[in-house]
Amino acid sequence: MDEKEERYLNKFGEKLLVLKKKSGLSYRKIAANCNVEHSDIKRYVDGKINPTLLTIIDLAKGLGVAPKDLLDVDWEEKSQ
Repeated sequence: MDEKEERYLNKFGEKLLVLKKKSGLSYRKIAANCNVEHSDIKRYVDGKINPTLLTIIDLAKGLGVAPKDLLDVDWEEKSQ
């Protein structure tokens, strides 16, 4: 995985964590609401694994949000 892909996974993970905190749900409760293991949810938050489209849909269901909310991230690189 290259550096850019790693940044994208980290941005997704940060957004997932924000929505998790906003929902007040634990990893286990999110997992109970969807078809994703709680340990995998933590790995998505940490940017360790790349979610599929179906996983994004499941995570959104678990959080009670629309899938687009998980992807509402500033994906552009900021110039320094």
